[in-house]
Amino acid sequence: MSVERSSSLAYNCPLTFHSGLEKNMTKRLVIGCLILGGVFLSVPFTRSQQVPLRIYFVDVGQGHAALIVSPTGKTMLIDGGPDGAGDAAIVPLMESLGLDHLDVMVATHYDGDHIGGLDEVAAAFPPAIAYDSGDLTAPQNSFFFQYRNAVAPQRRQIRPGTIIDLGDGARATCIVVNGQLISGGRVGIFGRRDPLDQLDNSACIGLLIQYGGFDLFISGDLTGGGNNTTDVESIVGQLVGDVDVLQLNHHGSRTGSNPTFLNLLKAEVGIVQVGRDNPFGHPAVQVIDRFINTTPTNGVRPFPPDGDFTPNRPPFVFQTEFSPPGSSVSHQGVAARGTLLIETDGRTYTVTGGRLPRIPFPVDGAEEGIRSDFPPSIVLQTSPIVPQAGESYLVQAQIVDDGDVIAGATLRYRVNEGDEVSVPLRRVSRTDFIGVIPGQPDGALVQYDVVAEDGEGQVSSVRGGYFAGVTPIASLRRNDDWGVPEFLGYPARIIGTVTVGTGSFSRTNTDIYVEDESGGINVFELRTQSVIVDVGARVIVVGRLLPFNGVLKLDVTNPYPYAPFPSPFGVTPTDQIDDVIPRTVTLAEIDESMEGLLVRVDHVRVVDGSIPAPGQNGNLRISDGTGELTLRVLRDTDIPGMATPHRPFSIIGVVGQFDRFRPFDSGYQILPRSRQDFILSSSR
Repeated sequence: MSVERSSSLAYNCPLTFHSGLEKNMTKRLVIGCLILGGVFLSVPFTRSQQVPLRIYFVDVGQGHAALIVSPTGKTMLIDGGPDGAGDAAIVPLMESLGLDHLDVMVATHYDGDHIGGLDEVAAAFPPAIAYDSGDLTAPQNSFFFQYRNAVAPQRRQIRPGTIIDLGDGARATCIVVNGQLISGGRVGIFGRRDPLDQLDNSACIGLLIQYGGFDLFISGDLTGGGNNTTDVESIVGQLVGDVDVLQLNHHGSRTGSNPTFLNLLKAEVGIVQVGRDNPFGHPAVQVIDRFINTTPTNGVRPFPPDGDFTPNRPPFVFQTEFSPPGSSVSHQGVAARGTLLIETDGRTYTVTGGRLPRIPFPVDGAEEGIRSDFPPSIVLQTSPIVPQAGESYLVQAQIVDDGDVIAGATLRYRVNEGDEVSVPLRRVSRTDFIGVIPGQPDGALVQYDVVAEDGEGQVSSVRGGYFAGVTPIASLRRNDDWGVPEFLGYPARIIGTVTVGTGSFSRTNTDIYVEDESGGINVFELRTQSVIVDVGARVIVVGRLLPFNGVLKLDVTNPYPYAPFPSPFGVTPTDQIDDVIPRTVTLAEIDESMEGLLVRVDHVRVVDGSIPAPGQNGNLRISDGTGELTLRVLRDTDIPGMATPHRPFSIIGVVGQFDRFRPFDSGYQILPRSRQDFILSSSR
């Protein structure tokens, strides 16, 4: 098959959607394509009427491989999938395209599902040059040895700023490798205690692919802080900026695609390469939900009431294969059941492949032309994470630019959303700057920006915030018009009473509830809590505000998993024990203001569903005559297996929420803690 012919292939098969999305989707997609300019037809390429830049996300099962063919015929392969994928998928694809050479090979890192097939490709198409990250994170296993031996004569260590010329103005630029940034800065990825062995992922190569106004970012399994990994993404996002397409890091794993990174890139299309039978739960439901809830370049649009998604309402996710079954696995992506192909002339692009028709998108217009100079990078360290009342807050910034000139660095802050105070940062070394925010009283909201400008006038900024001293829980709860918490990522300290103790809702994670006089909140950590707290314990909690399906959590996961630094976050019991008395409410009164509170509802009937069997989660629909709500039964409680009440009863539980898509204003639930929370008589 010639290169020119492949750019105008017609795909007439219907779309393949995950279960739950199929309803109305084909009809809606047709409408969406009409709006975007064509129904399942190739969009005319206006760039000199030449063949487009083509990116093939090869269906290699559970792994990653992206083949790029430029308008001039230059070829680049990024990763090679697992062992056997080279012979089974990549080489046959290259042969079917009529290719007779491979100009560039890139190994983003050394996991077997990324380099396992590269030696097979190299045997059939020896690359002119093979880039990787060097030997700092190289494993001593057969996958790496086979790869290294296959490309030894052509092997080169890529550097940040390396530009791979693909011809006709198309290029790939290395933004990050081994934590080193194109700006000259560095993210510390070494010297960690990393129980999940994510160092090689944190060291991934990140490539920005550009052609005209089209931008694509690929960075293998780059980490973003999830599952206690190093957050490389947030710093890289400053340099990458707005893109059209993003390959979601680590196959949509919870280790990557953090909110800061996604909000900086504002991608309209996400790509996930995943195996249908993968045992890792890829892609994670919260990652895909986070991506499709991100505001793209052209602004946010509401989700359809029935939860359907169409390409004319980006962000939109495409997958090579179906996700495996599982409640924690996302099924929102559109599965091609085969290799995905993106074609672009630099002004528009299409996505097709497998059983997908050709779906057109305009470029977002945020980047005109090829970016050759990048803004400064800013890496922040602050101390203390949550200052006590009256304690000053030190802001340390590593600011580096590829041009090596920082024209200015400023700290701007506001207290309780008052007037902005601007303070020049003091330079203490070539790349290090410091500034101080004066001490504030208990509960003060402090929001700040660190702004840096290079010698070319390019500006970068990093925004942060915190609550000083001890803050009432209600002050942490403020949402925008879409129900998104406004203080995401801010650290805070609360003092309150435990209403759901250790182990009640989860035997594997910290999942407790704390309330004070103003409100309640979930306290969470993705591991078993080292400090055991029971209902009634008075505790001090320090953590970071994060969302999950509409629920606001105070996450106490250690942000500094480096030896020997102790965590500034956690739960500290005091000697005080409080009485825990639920607030009596009606179902009609339950709303956002009650999330996290322990409540009691009387005169309840089950109108749908039943209590699940032991070891199972379950939902029941209940009514008290004023309204209806979901009663959520968690499998780690002692409730599963008890008989479903058939007469009116009273129920005690904390108010939760499960609402996956904006606006986050529905899906409220009551979560009972034990069988004792079912009061089978109306008496109090």
